[in-house]
Amino acid sequence: MTDELRSNSLLMMYFDNNATTMLDRRIADHMHELNLRGVANSSSQHRPGRDALRILESAKDSILQTLDAPRGGMSAARVIITSGGTEANNLAVIGHLAARPGKCIVSCTEHPSVTEAARLACATVKSDLVLLPVDREGVCDLERLQNILDAEPGAYSLISVMLGNNETGVVQDLGKICQIARQYNVPVHSDIVQAVGKIPFSMSECGVSAVSFTAHKIHGPVGVGALVALPEFELEPLLVGGGQQLATRPGTEQVICASALAMSVALTAQARDQGKYNQLQLLRDQFESQLLERTPGVVIASAADRLPHTSNIAFPGADRQALQMALDLKGIACSTGSACSSGSSRPSPVLSAMGIEDSIAGGSLRFSFSVSTTQSEIEQSIPTIAATINKLCPSNSTLAGHGEHS
Repeated sequence: MTDELRSNSLLMMYFDNNATTMLDRRIADHMHELNLRGVANSSSQHRPGRDALRILESAKDSILQTLDAPRGGMSAARVIITSGGTEANNLAVIGHLAARPGKCIVSCTEHPSVTEAARLACATVKSDLVLLPVDREGVCDLERLQNILDAEPGAYSLISVMLGNNETGVVQDLGKICQIARQYNVPVHSDIVQAVGKIPFSMSECGVSAVSFTAHKIHGPVGVGALVALPEFELEPLLVGGGQQLATRPGTEQVICASALAMSVALTAQARDQGKYNQLQLLRDQFESQLLERTPGVVIASAADRLPHTSNIAFPGADRQALQMALDLKGIACSTGSACSSGSSRPSPVLSAMGIEDSIAGGSLRFSFSVSTTQSEIEQSIPTIAATINKLCPSNSTLAGHGEHS
């Protein structure tokens, strides 16, 4: 790990960065400095309150700048600070459908904080939720999207499709989705939690109406996220009892965490511009190819455009929970899918929606890296992972070198 991201508490190879990342020391120092200085309530009218408001507004403007969202004037996007990605997704979906009731389309591989929010919102406003199918690579069927909208013009109020999948890393063509949606005057929301800062993205160029993200997936603190929404993206609040953030998200803003969120987005984008995520993709590809030389496996969605830090590999015939626990004992941290549903014995709903057979999906592991992941860690981990898999699945060792891509 790099010095900025080194953790003394994790004496193991940490390949579960899609669950959470280590706090960047520069961000920790920044938060510590603000805490020592003392930050007042940003709604207070005295000088300390005005100072806090300046920090908050500076953080919001930095976020807009990094995301290339409209800034200044009547067309400026709103940055609504939340407790994380789940709240931001709920506010976007439930809040928008409350303000503009209608049918909703979400992809069938969304995070539960979008899918379940959409189910609740549609039930509340007595409208239909439509799941947009994906192909075997996890890519949304855009012809189907066009047909759905064309069949009932004016019936739909929202489309929500994540930019980069948290389990497979599959990147959707959000610009094309927005282009189709504009033909029917339907706003598009996107969960960009796993993608923010890591791949090129511009709200202005893409045409998306609202995006959600969180700090702890990009080396910021847990407990803070944001919904960035254009003025025309109507919202009703989920909470009541305060006028903060234009009464859209009442409650005293956590100014220090908001500043840390902005810093984490900016530093991640800076690392991307320095080519660090291109280097990480090369490490990810090396990890996949060298591991499959030692044990048979299937790289999920290998033919799709994927986030540079995410690898989902299935080992047919294996039990993913047994593999994950065995690797944990060997000092390698990975996951069996979304951290929000870890421990579930069912095959991943995301992989099932892609048409991946249970016999394959049941042996899938997610390895997710960060810019702190080193070449040495990749090289050291591969023999251990392969040996563990081959021990738990003895038939695999005779098939080494026969790995494949989905």
